[in-house]
Amino acid sequence: MKSRVFSISIWIVAMLMIMSCAMVNRAFNNEQTAPPSAATITEAPEEIQVTESVPTVEGPRRLTQEPSPTPLVVSADDPRAILDLAHPDHIDSFDNPDAWFDYSNPDRAAYKVADGHLTGIDFVPEEKNTWWSYSDVSSGNLYAEVSATNGDCIGRDSMGMAVRVDSATAAGGYSLEVSCDGAYRFRRHSINGNPVELIDWTASSAINTGPGAINRIGIWGYQGRFRLFINNQEIDKSWDTDYLFTFGTFALFTRASQTYDLTGTFDDFAYWNIKYIP
Repeated sequence: MKSRVFSISIWIVAMLMIMSCAMVNRAFNNEQTAPPSAATITEAPEEIQVTESVPTVEGPRRLTQEPSPTPLVVSADDPRAILDLAHPDHIDSFDNPDAWFDYSNPDRAAYKVADGHLTGIDFVPEEKNTWWSYSDVSSGNLYAEVSATNGDCIGRDSMGMAVRVDSATAAGGYSLEVSCDGAYRFRRHSINGNPVELIDWTASSAINTGPGAINRIGIWGYQGRFRLFINNQEIDKSWDTDYLFTFGTFALFTRASQTYDLTGTFDDFAYWNIKYIP
């Protein structure tokens, strides 16, 4: 009897030992697989996507040239058809005050480049003299044009442009002027004397009239032959058989015939050199 009780006791002890080992192993395994405590959690950094920048191909750097106000298409019999009207040899938007001669004389006139314009004031009405401002560029055979805006004008108060002006004396050359009341004239100026009327005052429907009117004045000059344009219309021709002035600078002028302190402004000056015509 005692040996049987002893055997049962041994079996019970063995079973208790097996169960104890199983519990220990389970606890150990749970400890290994349990999530870490909140104090030890660290988030993995987000993946950073690196993109390579591809440089944009812009091509060569160029100066931007202002378009000419002249229409790019003219008729085949227009003398300007031989020119590259889209690309003048010189453009002046009156942004450079040093490009035109400025002065102020209360007994004569005043000229100044400012705010993208050349402004001229003729203080005293007269017919003998024309006071103008001249440019720092020159040409011989050419086509030149400029936009002229009337001030508070009347009658034969006028705005004009001259070509082939003698750069040493600022005199001479040929001028086309447009009056407030709708007429034009073409003159050859003298260095020491009175101007010669190559075309006297002539009315034209191509001219915009009155105060504030804008007219585009153009002179085509090849040797002694001239063709005159106003607002892109050819309005006349002239031939100076003496051909006194072959090369020179440009001049712009406001000329008072009746109005004291007459003001006018100029904008968008351009010229093209004319190559030899056989």
